[in-house]
Amino acid sequence: MADMADRDKALAAHWKSRMETDFIPGYTPERTPPNDTRIVNAVEYAAYQLGQMNRNLARLVEVLERRGD
Repeated sequence: MADMADRDKALAAHWKSRMETDFIPGYTPERTPPNDTRIVNAVEYAAYQLGQMNRNLARLVEVLERRGD
């Protein structure tokens, strides 16, 4: 079970790292994945980035609300 947990942590770290870098698909004409895969990759990236923006804006709102007290 420890191996599975370690693998899950490594996979989560890999995806977090991938989502935190600029979206550059890097597809070549010879190795372009199917449209569905490309769309899913782009949507997952956009969803992650929107979530990050939402968290940052929520923190900003909290700070601004505290300053207004």
